Amino acid sequence: MSASPHVPPVPAVLRLVQLAVLGRWRATSDDLYRAVVRAAEVQPRQEVLVSGCGDGAVAEWLAVRTEASVTGVDPDDSRIEAAEERARTAETVMPLHFQQAPLDDLPHESAVFDVAIGEPPLSAAGDPARAVAELARVTKPMGVVVLLQPTWTSDIAEASREATVERLGLRPHLLVEWKQMLRDAGIVELQVQDWTDGPPAGSRTAEVPAVRQQRLTLGHKVQIAGRAIRRARGLRGARSAVEKEKALLRELSRERAIGFQLIKGVKWPHPVAS
Repeated sequence: MSASPHVPPVPAVLRLVQLAVLGRWRATSDDLYRAVVRAAEVQPRQEVLVSGCGDGAVAEWLAVRTEASVTGVDPDDSRIEAAEERARTAETVMPLHFQQAPLDDLPHESAVFDVAIGEPPLSAAGDPARAVAELARVTKPMGVVVLLQPTWTSDIAEASREATVERLGLRPHLLVEWKQMLRDAGIVELQVQDWTDGPPAGSRTAEVPAVRQQRLTLGHKVQIAGRAIRRARGLRGARSAVEKEKALLRELSRERAIGFQLIKGVKWPHPVAS
């Protein structure tokens, strides 16, 4: 008996899952990046890399507030174009540059950045461990590497994990796996801040806006059902597809299956014994 045809999620559901998972951290982005600046001790005129810069919002935030020279890298051409447009229309002249390149093959010489930051898109790289190693390679000895990464925090079914990865476009890893990637790349003195529920205790500077649980609207259900029917799954398959999306959203919202960690370390100038 052949397997049922795969039904890709509709774009509206992709956005719902991203809100359910990423909304908590986006609501406190100023606090998060202030924490990055403090952890990395970013200074004016330092060279800072943002790997997985997206549309450049974070790179611009860092350039404006720290007066460091910031370089953003992203593999998506359209995101780099948006970042460059953002920089062109900014009212303030900033030392800010963008490049399109794979995150696991950075277009930079070794040991040129004082601080290297790996944004969440790094977890979508073809080889995340190599992407972490690239961050370490381009960082100066005794420079700082910071990862801002999603982590699996609870035991959920493999099918739910894969569905979440497909909808997020990112593949979270266990915290211990991210830490091992850093150690393998020669990054030591690791420190972790858990931002799963917003700023850690004692560092909160403002109330965190509540991120409401995401739910399917009637329009979402119609889109999901319609796509399933077009894939020859019939009415029963359509109902099943809707129920699966509802269950996944409940699981992600209620169980905190995915966390978010700020992991900071220092590039050791000598080989580190394994």
